[in-house]
Amino acid sequence: MIMKIKAFFAMAAACCLAFSCSAPVELGGSWVIDTVNGEKVTTSEKIPFINFNEADGRIHGCFGVNIVNGTYTLDGDKLSFGQMATTMMAGLPADMEVENRINAAAGTVASVEVKGETMSLKNAEGDVVLTLVKAADEVKTSASEQDGTVEAPES
Repeated sequence: MIMKIKAFFAMAAACCLAFSCSAPVELGGSWVIDTVNGEKVTTSEKIPFINFNEADGRIHGCFGVNIVNGTYTLDGDKLSFGQMATTMMAGLPADMEVENRINAAAGTVASVEVKGETMSLKNAEGDVVLTLVKAADEVKTSASEQDGTVEAPES
């Protein structure tokens, strides 16, 4: 009897490894961009964020100055962004630098990990290139809508 129980648990463990017992990654909603390549993101005018629309595989957001729209593909924990369209506004030099760093990091994303209210976007080597924190409310995209009251949970 003990051998049967051990065999059952061994097969169950093998199935978990083969078919991944973990829950699917849920990206839906607004996520505030917290770090890029380990450095805290700070901007003067807009809150950098990504809103994932799981129903149609689209993203909408702001990387620091400009509005970003595009697509994404999620297969297990493998994440890739499609072609993105952005507005072409100029901003404060420091904010434009943040936007350029976020844009470059987003171009290297190969996988995602969500733990609680924190999302880690990783490159092909497994290095975290962006961390995002789940927004308490939907993040707005225009400067007039972003009045500095959007709050994300403490990380």
